[in-house]
Amino acid sequence: MSHPRLNNPRTYRAKLAESARIRRLPRHGFRADRSVEALFVELRETWAEPWYQAGSSDVAFISTRCGLNVWCCDGKFIWSDRNGATVTHPANDPSGAAALLNAMFAPRLSTAA
Repeated sequence: MSHPRLNNPRTYRAKLAESARIRRLPRHGFRADRSVEALFVELRETWAEPWYQAGSSDVAFISTRCGLNVWCCDGKFIWSDRNGATVTHPANDPSGAAALLNAMFAPRLSTAA
């Protein structure tokens, strides 16, 4: 025997509308694709020249010509340095992340005499 509160079509439609409303990101929400696009612009014509970018509003990434992949999610850029350690940087500072990446891939000048 069915229960009127469980099989009520109006209740189902109301719950469906509420769940659709809750799943949307707020207008001021973090957008990973925009942060990656800003980093892509900052990295142009530098040591860590970008090659490819893709992603969505939740997760995005950049692949560079020197073999580095930079991920962006949860409000931060994530990449591995030359030793394999994970490096994170706030996604709201793409110029700072670009400076760190360029410093990591800049050619090392030897001071041998």
